[in-house]
Order: sequence, then structure tokens, then C-alpha cells
Amino acid sequence: MIVCTIALTLSEKDRRKVISSLLPVVGSTRVQPGCQVCSMLTDVDDPRVLVLWEEWDTQKNLERHLRSSDYRLVLAAMELSRDAPQINFNSVDTRSGIEVVEAARLPG
Repeated sequence: MIVCTIALTLSEKDRRKVISSLLPVVGSTRVQPGCQVCSMLTDVDDPRVLVLWEEWDTQKNLERHLRSSDYRLVLAAMELSRDAPQINFNSVDTRSGIEVVEAARLPG
């Protein structure tokens, strides 16, 4: 699995513009083959920061998305960021849930 995060620091005016332009992209991305998660989030410590979070099952499906016409709107949003966008692509080999917390909290 590949996790992609893009953090943008936006003025209030640009933040509204980016949200309205990316909401349809988030919706259409969610139904693309291989998309497991697509969300747009606000940083609670700094509301100027908007984060686009995506999870993809394969590199091939991610690359198809990156070449899509929808992704042009993501690239345009990056241009509006006051600071350099923070872009990360992380490969995840395994995924676990609450069992990790339970195992760590067992008396030992």
C-alpha cells in the first residue's frame, strides 16, 4: 500500500478556493480503482494547513491517478501554498489495528 499526503499552507481566501475545487476531486478519487482512502483534512493546530490524504493499493493505480486530469487540480492547489507543499509517498508493508495497542498494554 502507498500512503500519499500533501500538506498545503493557504491564505483564508485560497483555502476556500482549494476546498471548493478539490471536493469533487476527493469524491471522484474515492471511486477510482485501487483507492482505499481519499480525504481532505484540516490541521487542528494551524487551520491554514490543509492535508490531502490518499491510500492506494498498488503503485500502478497510484500512477494512473497522478496522470489523471483530476490530478491537475491538485497540482494547481499546490501552486497556491504559501510555503513549499509537504509531499510524502510512503510504502506500507503491513497494517494492524487495536491488537497492537492491546499487546503493548498487557502487563509484562
